[in-house]
Amino acid sequence: MPAKLGIELTQKQQLNQHLVQQMKVLQLSSLELERYITQEIEANPILEFPKKDLQEPAWQETEARQYRASLRSSDDEKLPDPVENAQKQQYTLQDILTEQLGCKYLPAKEAAIASYIIGNLDSRGYWTEDLESTAKAFGVPEQVVLNALKQVQQLEPAGVGARDLKECLLLQLERDDGAKSSLVRQIVESALDKLAKNQVPALAAKFRTTQKAILEAREQIRLLDPKPGSGYAQPDPVLYQQEDAFVEDTGAELKLTVYDRWGGKFILNQEYVDMAQHTQNSQVKAYLKEQLGKAHKLQQLLAQRQQTLLAVFQALLAHQQDFFRRGPGHKQPLKLADLADETGFALSTISRALQHKYIACKWGIYAADSFLMGTSAPMNHESIEPEGCVTEEKLGQLIRQIIDKEDKAHPLSDQAICNALAVQGVKAARRTVNKYRVKLGIPDKAQRKQWVF
Repeated sequence: MPAKLGIELTQKQQLNQHLVQQMKVLQLSSLELERYITQEIEANPILEFPKKDLQEPAWQETEARQYRASLRSSDDEKLPDPVENAQKQQYTLQDILTEQLGCKYLPAKEAAIASYIIGNLDSRGYWTEDLESTAKAFGVPEQVVLNALKQVQQLEPAGVGARDLKECLLLQLERDDGAKSSLVRQIVESALDKLAKNQVPALAAKFRTTQKAILEAREQIRLLDPKPGSGYAQPDPVLYQQEDAFVEDTGAELKLTVYDRWGGKFILNQEYVDMAQHTQNSQVKAYLKEQLGKAHKLQQLLAQRQQTLLAVFQALLAHQQDFFRRGPGHKQPLKLADLADETGFALSTISRALQHKYIACKWGIYAADSFLMGTSAPMNHESIEPEGCVTEEKLGQLIRQIIDKEDKAHPLSDQAICNALAVQGVKAARRTVNKYRVKLGIPDKAQRKQWVF
């Protein structure tokens, strides 16, 4: 049977190397982009930083340069006094505890274990490693590790070195035993869960005392610090983030400035460019032409990134004008598809353009993807908003406002909050209210109740 020939139209998406690099560069944050470009420049002899950039930053937009100049003027500022600067140095919890441990006379093995424990405390000041595995690692009985741990627990701040919340609070009670009643200690030892759930009548029955005594004990427990190590500097470096755009409300209009930190920030080494054209060495010529091609490709990638960010941020600004004028609580429903329709970019491109990007305005600095808002609840014809629906942010704000105004002696149930929302024209199911209340970190009705005697 003879073969049949036919023509069929199909769509097939192919990613070439340039497109892959373009997507990679687009989703980088400002700091990641800086590291990426620095690595490219260091690896390419054709590229170099101009000398003037070592002294002052140069933004592409005038508005951006003025905005940055208002934050710091290097010409007018005096250098900090070295003595005063040293006094402001922050110490980590490990630094403070190590200094105190140095004043103790301990056996060498016990001192080494205590130092190890200090070095492995978490940000709360708790020691969460296993006692048995630590003993095996040091080749000592568990009691030796326990003795070293007790030495750490005697240091300041009180409660440090605890293995859980109960032990942390008990360690603090031991330092001030005369000021804390036996009832406080009993609650900490056996009823913290009931106290957390605000079960005051149940606690009064359990310890055969009055509800007033339970409330007084609770106030004493609240004076204790559940995270004694949180007030100290952390040993890990602090990560800073640079904003990628700035929105200014002039009153008449909103002005968007997208920072171009790398446009023109590096130049081509003219000596190598000339050498690529005139050298007679074929290997050198091929190498320099290859590096020159990479340099041009990098410039092209950065230009495409800047154009994409500008288009996406302009579309985002057009949809979220109400927020940039009126502030938090006024974000409008916005999806990736809305930005894709307006810019003509694919959804994946929009997503990468928003990832790890930050937009600054008079209300603060916000992650670009935080402006993507879904709708949470429909609104009837008597609604407080004209759009016919509320965003997730707005619904959370309304729930918090209702709870803030409730009678704390008789707090509202989730269904009662639903009814209060309905009065404002917002239709929300009880499970929706419960979901957003939990998301906001607001406890339930029983835990919000305030007992008054």
